[in-house]
Amino acid sequence: MSDVTVRPMAAAELDAACRIVGLAFADNPSNLATVRGDQEKATRAMEQGTRIIKLGSPFSHVLGAEREGRLVGILNAAEWPHCQMKLGEKLRTAPMMIRTIGFNLPRAFKVMSSRAKHEPSKPHWHIGPVAVHPDEQGHGVGSALLRTFLDGVDQQGTPVFLQTDVDRNVVLYQKFGFEIVSRETILDVDTRFMWRAAR
Repeated sequence: MSDVTVRPMAAAELDAACRIVGLAFADNPSNLATVRGDQEKATRAMEQGTRIIKLGSPFSHVLGAEREGRLVGILNAAEWPHCQMKLGEKLRTAPMMIRTIGFNLPRAFKVMSSRAKHEPSKPHWHIGPVAVHPDEQGHGVGSALLRTFLDGVDQQGTPVFLQTDVDRNVVLYQKFGFEIVSRETILDVDTRFMWRAAR
């Protein structure tokens, strides 16, 4: 999409970026499974969790996609070994997560710990989340974000890892050279773990 500009996300865009993630992941299978189907709670949990765990992390590399002067998508990535939350980080974020998802916290930790077991223990970038505002989905925004990020990674010669539980996203990532390397059913959701070798 030629009218999309991809560039580093500005700090002032944090609220808008978190909102985009919440809206984009409102119907995500894993998020809905975590909060037992409550879409409003899933939106809020993703929005708040992204703020603290992802976009607020000092290890996050965040790209924003802008269209007609408005932020319409984001891509977050972290470089190994800073891809997964440590125990201390989980404890620090637990109060916020309890306020947001209540008694579903053990389910959230199960998702996180199950996913963490698939994380490769060698240098790589871990992408996630990639989020596009629902009004802008299907118009190349996600592809523009991926293309820009992967072009930079290819200059480093570094592989990339991600996980997804959405079939259409598997197809998109495969177009960019990712391959499914493992999968696990977590809270009855088929989660695919994908790897893109260094270029």
